[in-house]
Amino acid sequence: MTKFLMFIFIVVAGLVAYNYFTTGEISLIPAASLSEEEQEVKNLADRFHKAGRIVRQAQRSAGVGGIAGVNLVEPDMSEIDQVERELAALMDTLESESAWNDARQLEREIEIFKKRGN
Repeated sequence: MTKFLMFIFIVVAGLVAYNYFTTGEISLIPAASLSEEEQEVKNLADRFHKAGRIVRQAQRSAGVGGIAGVNLVEPDMSEIDQVERELAALMDTLESESAWNDARQLEREIEIFKKRGN
């Protein structure tokens, strides 16, 4: 009985891991796959979040060490600017309301990020 329960646990964990790495969501059963437009917006969001994490980490490191971190964050800030430009161009072509809402949310996140000076 214990072996059977371990087998079930491993299968469920594997399914959740597979869904997480393919859709980015933690779920047992995968949701409907994203449309091409939604996937493009998600890719831009992933790029923004990655660059934002690096910028915040570099700023924390610079603050702790007392060094100027401008050179450390410049490439990632350029990446955020690039994502913002690509998002603006993409928003002009979006037809899906869901993709447009996701794009609008990402646009607000970028705006907030830049206002904070991060």
